[in-house]
Amino acid sequence: MIASASVYGVKPLRLPFDVSLTMPGSKSHANRAIIAACLSKGITTIHSATPCDDVTLLVKNLHKMGFELRYTDRAAGTLVICGGIPQGNDVSKTIKLNCGNAGTTLRFLTALSCIVPGNFLITGNRAMLRRPIDDLVQSLKRHGAVIEDANGFPPIRVHGGSLEGGETLLDAKKSSQYLSALLLIAPALPKGLRVRLSGKPASPSYIDLTHKVMNDFGVHVRPGNAMVSVSASATYRSPKRYEIEGDWSAAGSFLVLSDLTKSRVQFTNLLSDSSQGDSMLPMVLHRLRRKGRLTIDCTDIPDQVMNLAVRAAFRDGVTILTGAGNLRFKECDRLSVLTSELSKAGIRIREHADGVTIKGPSRLKPAILDPHDDHRMAFCFAVLGSLFPGIRIKNPECVSKSYPHFFGDLEKLHGSSRCIAIVGMRGSGKSTLARALAEKLHLKHRDTDIVFERQSGPIRAFVGKHGWSSFRKEEERIVSESLDPGYIVSLGGGAIESQICRDRLKESTFVIYLNVRTSSLIRRLRKESRPPLTNLPLHVEVREVLKKRRPLYRSVANLTVSETESISDIINSLRRQCSS
Repeated sequence: MIASASVYGVKPLRLPFDVSLTMPGSKSHANRAIIAACLSKGITTIHSATPCDDVTLLVKNLHKMGFELRYTDRAAGTLVICGGIPQGNDVSKTIKLNCGNAGTTLRFLTALSCIVPGNFLITGNRAMLRRPIDDLVQSLKRHGAVIEDANGFPPIRVHGGSLEGGETLLDAKKSSQYLSALLLIAPALPKGLRVRLSGKPASPSYIDLTHKVMNDFGVHVRPGNAMVSVSASATYRSPKRYEIEGDWSAAGSFLVLSDLTKSRVQFTNLLSDSSQGDSMLPMVLHRLRRKGRLTIDCTDIPDQVMNLAVRAAFRDGVTILTGAGNLRFKECDRLSVLTSELSKAGIRIREHADGVTIKGPSRLKPAILDPHDDHRMAFCFAVLGSLFPGIRIKNPECVSKSYPHFFGDLEKLHGSSRCIAIVGMRGSGKSTLARALAEKLHLKHRDTDIVFERQSGPIRAFVGKHGWSSFRKEEERIVSESLDPGYIVSLGGGAIESQICRDRLKESTFVIYLNVRTSSLIRRLRKESRPPLTNLPLHVEVREVLKKRRPLYRSVANLTVSETESISDIINSLRRQCSS
């Protein structure tokens, strides 16, 4: 965990991992739902609104504006909101709303303040004062808002409470948050809302999320390519209880790490049918496993460009990430910072107008990387440091913007080793290798043949009485029950012939195939008393069985080792799976 460190040294992963994580509630989802609840009639209890910086800032500023809301359980993210537009603000005073570096918060409050009686000064930190706001301000002015910005940037001054609605023009190419901000206040406008779009909005998946939240609160948005509208009769209705989805954006770093290290990560609170654009990331990662030149359109997943750039540094070929020009207007100019910082670590990357190009694989080197107070930069640097030693991150505390316990969850990966399965022909030495690896890596060992004999007696006697088919059925069950995280499991030589076993191996384990020479297998098996698999002479049987099984071993193997490799060699090979 991080205390008050100004630089965080990321520990490279030691082994592939198998871990279950609970993501913070999506701040994008939470902030939209909080605005809708504030404008609804009745009381709404929102659950899993993780009090990260962005959500906390929104709640704090809404309270200053006069809205009734409070956390009843901060740890669980339980937020109770009594809806209704405040009417009692003193118009002789100016209420200052400091949004820090929270772009969503500032843009949503800019629109919201126009319908709340009172005088407001909406500002932020130094970085926030460099983020454009003019397109939203001009659109609100066309509605009749009394609002002024500072030459197109914050701070913004608003005399609120007089907005009627109707039709307006908006350029949302720099940020989809402009359109979302207008849509969220639309049900409170007497004339409804019609927004004519002068171009294609950035990050359309986030506009879809706005539509979803509004629909959850009883308001239908009529979408279109040139015009988006909300009826004058539309009214928010409180659902009373509302659950915030786990954040797919936050999961991106762990999905990329899992993909690169042949690990497994599961999430307790991510929805496969989520409206969040970043839920598409697993499909994009699948494409990145190909070799050669590849172009990825990141229009719907701009927040993953940073993680994808790190993933691209490890693939064989040129990767072009496009459709992310709006990243230049985030907490920092993400395309410029990404290029300059990853270059320090040896990654061959160059920026262009709407993305970056990466040539891989890269020859990495240690570096101290500066996220420029941007949480998503810190996330991708942590991915890189988990794969290569010597990566240190300045100002790691910036992750609190969306994911306060990110580095704590990263630590969990080190303590949850993925099950390592050893496969190969009988007589190859799988059990010996598994025991030696378990001792060296401080993991537990399990042998499926030994488990079988404890439950059903000697294999030779069981096969003689019930036949090989019955043995294989029992073996399938034992294998399926044995592949637990933190174990090294040696399997019987024929387990690989079962499709069920192969599927379980691919799903749950990192597989090492112990490939032993045919002559060595024959020599070892002559000394053992194992039941024959066929009626053929041993030397013929071994060759015939090996001919059948070898393609199956290879089909599941993540690592193939020979009988001549030492334990140290194999451990080093394992660890190379978690590095460049």
